[in-house]
Amino acid sequence: MGEASENSGLDVNSAEAGLAALLEACERAVEEIGSVIPPAQLRALLIIEQAGSLNLNQLAGVLGASASAASRLCDRMQVAGLLTRDRAAASRREIVLLPTESGLRLAGWVRDRRRAALDQVFQKMSPDGREALARGLTELAADAASEV
Repeated sequence: MGEASENSGLDVNSAEAGLAALLEACERAVEEIGSVIPPAQLRALLIIEQAGSLNLNQLAGVLGASASAASRLCDRMQVAGLLTRDRAAASRREIVLLPTESGLRLAGWVRDRRRAALDQVFQKMSPDGREALARGLTELAADAASEV
């Protein structure tokens, strides 16, 4: 039996198992890309692509990494042709990270693969279950975005 959180009434063990199933579906969908781009670079690329552009400190904050670690990661991504570093329009001293066309194609491919895998998982759920999950995930995403 799952343990409920005292404050939320949520069965945390069941929620964790459900999250693990969703993550597994996403990981399986893109595991073949692991030989092309390391997971840390893929995560950074998806973050940059979703944001449109970020500076190095912003990326480091989202990744929970030091600025120097994020810089080394971006160096490798730049060599791989996935991103560029350009001067910001508002401040010539600020450097922004932008995905290249190749980076955008790769990020789009990954998102498409993940969405297809998640759709297969969702199709196995009841309509009420899908609706409840969509509502909960939307709320979770909004909360996460407000913390950034």
